Amino acid sequence: MRKGVKAWTAVEVATLKKAYKTQSATQIAKALRRTASSVKAKVRTLGLKKPARRKAAVKKTTRRTVAKRKTATKKRVIRRTAAKRKTTKRKTTKRKY
Repeated sequence: MRKGVKAWTAVEVATLKKAYKTQSATQIAKALRRTASSVKAKVRTLGLKKPARRKAAVKKTTRRTVAKRKTATKKRVIRRTAAKRKTTKRKTTKRKY
């Protein structure tokens, strides 16, 4: 073992295995008073994997939600065109000869 490297105890490894399913490496590192990189390295050597995330339930679209989307889109388009009109208008000044 390298100089200055703290060996992992059985209690720390057990805590790591239990907590890795629900917590991030940074959170575990704070709890164990180790660096995040050392926790990540130990996870790799132990071959731990995070549980697969479930896909979010797809919301059923109703007529009302579709109508809301359409009106919101129309409002955005109107705002954009109004902003373009403001930028394209130039002041016309009469030239004195």
